[in-house]
Amino acid sequence: MTDWDIEFEHLWLELSAQRWAMVERFLFSYYCFREGYLSKQGKPDWETARLSAPKADGCTSIKHAQLEPIVPLTVIVGELKRYERDGELNRQSARRVLDSLLHFVVITKQQKQALRQLGLADSMPKEWYASTTREPYLRFSLTGITCS
Repeated sequence: MTDWDIEFEHLWLELSAQRWAMVERFLFSYYCFREGYLSKQGKPDWETARLSAPKADGCTSIKHAQLEPIVPLTVIVGELKRYERDGELNRQSARRVLDSLLHFVVITKQQKQALRQLGLADSMPKEWYASTTREPYLRFSLTGITCS
């Protein structure tokens, strides 16, 4: 069993117990183990993630940038809750949701402010929730943020 699998087990225990408030705290660790963004001690590392994650266009200096989930973590937890409500949450569906929605990008503080001004700092646009395709970059495209 890999560290990534162990981190998923942490998440799965919280999901199985429906401890929704605790799920969000394991998401970044899961992401780091999945992507290999680890410190020399093998622990999830914000700095490695910030240096290695894709960058938004216009992000020229990592020093003044921040790591932002493409889909807000609260929305990902909401998707997992929806699967639970519909009786469709199992290990496979949980991994599918996490692997399709849990990604980070480095954006500038100004880009983060643009998300806040449109009310998209912790949510997706209304049309995202009604869509069957659930385009992860929709909130970024509405604010003019593009990623290379």
